[in-house]
Amino acid sequence: MITGYEPTVKPSSRFPLTDSPEGQSTGEALRSCITDERLSSYDSEARRRSCPALRLYLWDHDMASACMGDIAILEVALRNHMDRQLSLIALEQAGTEDWYMAGLRFDDRTQRQIREAWGHLTIQQKKWHTHGHLVAALTFGFWRNLLENGGAIHARWPDEGSADYENDLWRKGIVKSFPGGRRHAADANAKWTRD
Repeated sequence: MITGYEPTVKPSSRFPLTDSPEGQSTGEALRSCITDERLSSYDSEARRRSCPALRLYLWDHDMASACMGDIAILEVALRNHMDRQLSLIALEQAGTEDWYMAGLRFDDRTQRQIREAWGHLTIQQKKWHTHGHLVAALTFGFWRNLLENGGAIHARWPDEGSADYENDLWRKGIVKSFPGGRRHAADANAKWTRD
């Protein structure tokens, strides 16, 4: 639940919560679909604000829905920038832009996520424009994970090693996925790092 914000406008959800008979019956019908456990997290905040918990629940829903559009745009921009940089790294190291097949030192989690995304592709997608379809099939978390340190490679095997995303990905080009990052850090009086 979002806290610290006052719902100053009525929820834009299609559920009228008015004193009219239609609003009351709609509110009652919606309330019957939501468990007490789910609404209980809204109860104390609703009491503090002197508003019905259901109204606060719908406001929270509307806020989350409004943010999803921006997150979707952010995800597309992030993955496209990072994909381009990974392609350049792979092209330099292995002569192919298909970074997911270029032998880059991805940790086990990253490799598993690539395999799972590959498994979601249709036969046609695997034959035509595979790169773009695979990039689109990878989750937002996949791209975020590439900004971490990197984990184990071949965990619990004799040849176990560790991925080094700082040196193998970030410094070799992923840093360029964030144009303006250095300037933003300087404006915030902070050091520009992967973290």
